[in-house]
Amino acid sequence: MSVTPSLDEAERACAAYGHEPSRCGFDLSRDLVMAVREGKHVRPDLVLKYGQYLLKSHASRLGDGVWAMYEQVYMALLQYGRRRKKSDGANDLSDELRLAGEYCTILAARFPDSIRVRRLEAMMWEAKDEFELAMADYESILKEDPNNLFAVKRQVALLRSQGKTAEAAKKLVAHLEVVNSDTDGWLQLCNLYLQQQQYRRAAFCMEELILINPMAYIYHLRYGEILLSIGGVEKGGNADLVRTARKYFAHSLDLKPANNLRALYGVLICCAAAPKGAKSKNEVEELGRWAQKRLLEEYGAAKASTMLEAVKAVSDELLA
Repeated sequence: MSVTPSLDEAERACAAYGHEPSRCGFDLSRDLVMAVREGKHVRPDLVLKYGQYLLKSHASRLGDGVWAMYEQVYMALLQYGRRRKKSDGANDLSDELRLAGEYCTILAARFPDSIRVRRLEAMMWEAKDEFELAMADYESILKEDPNNLFAVKRQVALLRSQGKTAEAAKKLVAHLEVVNSDTDGWLQLCNLYLQQQQYRRAAFCMEELILINPMAYIYHLRYGEILLSIGGVEKGGNADLVRTARKYFAHSLDLKPANNLRALYGVLICCAAAPKGAKSKNEVEELGRWAQKRLLEEYGAAKASTMLEAVKAVSDELLA
């Protein structure tokens, strides 16, 4: 069984034939489309150009893989398809959406009871800006398969695109009560709460993520940032939260010592926000100077002289 080349390799091979699918032939065209699929690249331009050629000229040679090819090209058509206005003001479908409709009909005829095809039909409604119809299709999928992650995520995306942040959060909460190990779901919910300035709830989401993957430096970093935000917005500040935030920034640096500027800035700001009369004042000042030194080293290594001067000035002011 042949190994699919990387996207760069496949593109170079096709470039030798002027990126013309008919000259590249079946093997090179298929390799390119497969490289996009397996590498999870977002290249609808390549998928349309080479995928349509394969479906028109070599559908029989694809065997059972022809259905995956139809789906991949269908998704690319949705990305390209746009509603456009006729001269009389009426809506008209683009050529891409019309062709996507034909492909969806072919897939529905081949797999009449497939939830996957129904999901594709719902995405067509999205592309046509028929959001209510798309939501109804996703809802019918969830009634049949309550744990269908894709349908839930599409509903959340639709609600967010319409500015219905609170509804999107409720949908994610209901989903996470069933599938509480969904890291992407927790991240989305955290971002939704942050948009609504519900920092305590956002912090809870990050706590769940840390429990799922305690070795992910970014979770400790983001949790520290949220705690620092809570400590700063509460009346009179909250020294305990700032101190806890500093610990999470430090742990993030333990997990990723290099190129972790956000954590270094976090430590610096926490040290600057520490109560001046604290017993550990010297320790805090020492830690703040260490964070400043590390920041200057990072920018110096990157030869960012302009930023170096600005960071030096700002950090000196913070630690004064």
